[in-house]
Parts: sequence; C-alpha cells; structure tokens
Amino acid sequence: MTDFLVWGGGGHGKVVADLVRAAGHRLAGFVDRDPAKRGQVVEPGGATVVAGEDELLDAIRRAAPLPAGAGAVALAVGDNAQRARCLAALGDTPAPPLVHPTATVSPSATIGRGTVVFPRVVVNAAARVGEAVILNTASVVEHDCVVGHGAHLSPMSSLCGNVRVGDRGWIGAGATVVPGVRIGDDARVGAGAVAVRDVPVGATVAGVPARPLVRTSNEQPT
Repeated sequence: MTDFLVWGGGGHGKVVADLVRAAGHRLAGFVDRDPAKRGQVVEPGGATVVAGEDELLDAIRRAAPLPAGAGAVALAVGDNAQRARCLAALGDTPAPPLVHPTATVSPSATIGRGTVVFPRVVVNAAARVGEAVILNTASVVEHDCVVGHGAHLSPMSSLCGNVRVGDRGWIGAGATVVPGVRIGDDARVGAGAVAVRDVPVGATVAGVPARPLVRTSNEQPT
C-alpha cells in the first residue's frame, strides 16, 4: 500500500482518487497549480489540496520527500500534452500505473508508467500501452495494439486488433478504430466515429465512416 499524491484537482482528479483507493492504496492529497485551492476539499472522499505544483516540483529538484509524506504520484491532468509534460517533470519520482480491479489486462500486455486504467477496461494479448495514458471507463485495447505516450481513450471507445495510436492521440467516447488503422500523433477521432482508414498527424476526424473535419472560412483554429 502506497500513499499517493494526485496531480490535478479538477474533475478528472476525482475519478483518479477513486482509482487510487480501488487499487488498494491511500490518498495523501492533491497537488494543483491554483494556490487558492490549497486546503480545499476537491473530491467526495474528502481529500484536500495539500500542495501546489511549485512545491511538488521543488521537492523533486531537491530530491526531498514528497509533500504530505507521499510515496508516489498519480497523474490527473486531462490535457494530453500537459499530462505528458507532468510525467517528464517527475523524473525518477515513483508514478506506477494504476489499474482498477475490474479491468482485464492480459499477462502479455504492457502498461507504461503514469498510466491510469479505469473500471471495465480490457487490454488484450500483446498490446502495448505507453506512459501517461488514460484508458477511460470500459474502453477496449485489442490484441497487438500500440497506444502512444500521453494518449487518451475515452469511455466505451474500442481499438480493434493491431491498431496504433500515436503520442497524445485522442479517441472519443464510443468511437471505434477498425483493425490495422494508424492514428497519428496528436490526432483526434470524434465521439461515436468509426475510423476505417489511417488518420494523419494532428488531424481530427468524425462521423461514420470517419472523415476529416473541415473548418469554414470564418472559423478559427482551436
């Protein structure tokens, strides 16, 4: 049993806190970038923000004990790129993957550091899941899939066999990626979409079958 700091005191932090407990660990508290949150209860279990990001990073730089006597950090930052940066900032600080007891993970699959695996997720044979990944509720990673660092599979999304999702890729809620398709780095597959062909780096696709989204002339990039 390990005492975890949860890095991120927002909505995603609430479910990560539940995951920490379900995985048999204790919650030392939250770390958040907003100093005004210090001391606030931020999740139904009653845990509070015990430190700011600067305090955590300073402890890491000085190789000092973590705030609140924690022994490890769980990432609860929703933005893919930012979550990957947070893991890099932790250096050698323990950030083991967390797997919910209702998830099914093949003995031949690998799960990277800083990754969270939520209830009813399935990770099948020979799948490789990278670091700082979110495998959200009831998502499926079929055999021989590769999920890149910092990626996010939203609830009920499915990767069929031998799919590759690039670093920081995002698969929307209920979306399906058919066998053998490649999703590029920083690409997004919209909620409910069915990706039947490769998605280029940085592209966003939606629909059935999934097609690239095209901005109108008066729309601004996001």
